[in-house]
Order: sequence, then structure tokens, then C-alpha cells
Amino acid sequence: MRKTECFGFPFGCASVVVAASVAGLLGSARHHVFSLLALGFVLLVTGVATRLTATAGTAVIAWGVHSGFTAGTLGELQFTAETGLAAAVFAAATAVGALAGAARRFVRDAGSGSPHPLEGATRTRLSGPDTPAHTPPVGECDGDHRSREGSSWSARTQVA
Repeated sequence: MRKTECFGFPFGCASVVVAASVAGLLGSARHHVFSLLALGFVLLVTGVATRLTATAGTAVIAWGVHSGFTAGTLGELQFTAETGLAAAVFAAATAVGALAGAARRFVRDAGSGSPHPLEGATRTRLSGPDTPAHTPPVGECDGDHRSREGSSWSARTQVA
């Protein structure tokens, strides 16, 4: 199972670039609200799909893109009332998205009954000519072929 939250920040940054480009094509140079709404929506979706840290990082990138390319020109950051409002909108979208994402993960984890998909699973031992004669001592990993001193379990007993 893939962990989509591990790719939250790159997902958010790519989404910011796409949303800002689309907003630019729709005329965000004249109507800055297009960029504000598009980037706010990206932050909301990123908050639902990923973790808070990824969403907060994406919000900083979104503010920089809005401030530098929509309110400003050629990437020069602007610190005005409009960009302050954009920061507040992006912070609110981040908070709402993160809360919705946390609620979604809580419901998903509560439904599974276990935080780890293999927790509580038991291992079935098969019998046959290829199975080792001895089971590993309790507390050692199956993939760890080093044996404790005096243990009869070793890598040699696993080879047919």
C-alpha cells in the first residue's frame, strides 16, 4: 500500500504551479481573485489529501507565487494589504484542509480497527520437506539470519 502523504509537498507545489498557470490564462493579472481562489482550493485539497506540514509548506509556496507573479511582477514579492489578505486566506484554507484531512484519516483508521495492517496477524507454519526442522527462537526476526550464541537456529537450517 502506498503512502500518499509522503508526496504531499511535491504534490502541492506542482498543483500550485498548475493552478497559478490556469488562473493566469483566465486573467488573474487583472482579476487577482482568480489566483486567490485557485490557490486556496489547491491548499484545501492538499490539506485533505496530505499532512499538515506538507500543506503548510505548500501554503508558503502558494503565497510566494501569488505575491510574486499575480500581485507583483517577475517574481518580486509584494508585502501589501492584498498579499496580507492572501496570506490569511491561505492560512484559513490550510487549517480547514488539515482538519478535514485529520478527520478523514481518523475515520479511516477507526474503521480498520488497527493502526497497522499486519498487527494481530498470525503466521501459519507449513509442513513439508522444504521447511526448516527448527523454528527461530522467540524475539528474533525472520529476515535476520544471525544466530544468538548457543542457538540451534541459523542460516544453514534454512537452506534446503
